[in-house]
Amino acid sequence: MFVIRDITFNQILVIKELWEKNRKYHENISEHFGRIYSNLVFEERIGSFKFFDSEHIKISIAEDLCDGKILGYCISTFKETQGETHTLHVDVNERNKGIGKRLMKSHIKWMQNNGCTSITITVAVENISTIEFYKALGFKANTLEMRLK
Repeated sequence: MFVIRDITFNQILVIKELWEKNRKYHENISEHFGRIYSNLVFEERIGSFKFFDSEHIKISIAEDLCDGKILGYCISTFKETQGETHTLHVDVNERNKGIGKRLMKSHIKWMQNNGCTSITITVAVENISTIEFYKALGFKANTLEMRLK
């Protein structure tokens, strides 16, 4: 049993361990760009969110009701009518229990309630199961970024 709850930016360290698992996951699935993920640092990546006031950022965690373990998290922001989910991760052992779906639906509703008419998320092209997850929520592919190694 789990609960979804919002946290403040000042509490963001509670997701660090799970964020590191997410970073490692992407490092391992990326055929050509694993080094990008291996060089990411939590404090630097999360630091970019400190410029959002509390009305324009939503940080949610899924927490186990029995032991308080963080099972997943989601961070979204919006500016004017543009919403974006920056990161969503559910612990690999907790997947297929509806955690990611509940987190995303909560964030989509929050962005829509704040007037967002466009909501985006960026997904690594190798992350096929996650792409399918977002498609099931109604997201459609728009562009494909390509890079030289």
